[in-house]
Amino acid sequence: MSKVSIIIPVYNAEKTLCRCLDSLVAQTYEDIEIILVNDGSVDSSRNICETYKDKFSQISLINQKNAGPATARNVGIDCASGKYISFVDADDYVECNMIEEMVRAAETSHADMVICGYEQEYAGVIVKHEYKYDSGLYVGEEAKKIAIDLISDVSAKRIPPYSWVRMILKDSLENPRMRYAEGMIRSEDYYFFVQLHFRVKRLYLLGDKPLYHYMEIDNSVTHRYVPNYWSSVKEIYCGLLKKLPENEDVKKRLGVMLVQRSLIALNNVSKSFNKEQFRKEIYEIIMDDDLNYVIRKNRTNKKFACLMVNHMYWVVYLRYFIKFIYSRLFLNKLA
Repeated sequence: MSKVSIIIPVYNAEKTLCRCLDSLVAQTYEDIEIILVNDGSVDSSRNICETYKDKFSQISLINQKNAGPATARNVGIDCASGKYISFVDADDYVECNMIEEMVRAAETSHADMVICGYEQEYAGVIVKHEYKYDSGLYVGEEAKKIAIDLISDVSAKRIPPYSWVRMILKDSLENPRMRYAEGMIRSEDYYFFVQLHFRVKRLYLLGDKPLYHYMEIDNSVTHRYVPNYWSSVKEIYCGLLKKLPENEDVKKRLGVMLVQRSLIALNNVSKSFNKEQFRKEIYEIIMDDDLNYVIRKNRTNKKFACLMVNHMYWVVYLRYFIKFIYSRLFLNKLA
């Protein structure tokens, strides 16, 4: 049994997969298993996975029909034999001592979770992410504070909810069993780790060591319209209300999150394909009972709150309708 199971969902990653796998087989910590979950790739990713599996004994390969990263990670978790689980994305790569550093931190501090530092790379520019928390061990209420922050912190120095920045104790996912929510449109990492952080009693932050290299790929996904995005936001909000501890601080943070994501949802609606769809979805958002309740109670985002509390929905509608028109004009120019 390996001490660390590294799970990599793979989907059409032929351009970056070799760099990712080379960084993993070069780890200075050798007691690892590398689980590749090929999620129905239609490029040469499967062939690359099979080549590495045949060459390196620590690599195993699971092929499945395309089901999304949440399902791929769940399959990897269920197959993992390690005491710890780490996640790596096929677009990225890691330092050769990443696992060694994270295992050392976990073992010496008896941590349930270790979070490492990372560098973000885009168009040749490398930026080290700075955490607002000091490196070291966080226990009990200190760990809980980080869990609460994770709900709604969007600051530049936040601890992000990403899978790949963490190594977790596998036992923390059992009793009761916990897995990624399959079929979620976006933010499956967020939904999973906000819940998991409330289980964590001992958290170690390796923020001063950028062991992971996150490659930001400009594939324009964030600039395209996402169908049913608001429904996904509501699924996350209502789900976390049920699953997280019942206290006012948690409820307030969830309300802040709902308002933050309502603004993202309104921007998303402005990229929709036709006017009728735009009208339908924008009314679903601005007339949502939960959203209006948390805005009245918390008054987060004062300008938006003022419009919503005073039922000036037409101003919100008009603002995003103008964005909708500009978006259509832009698409027509591209056509």
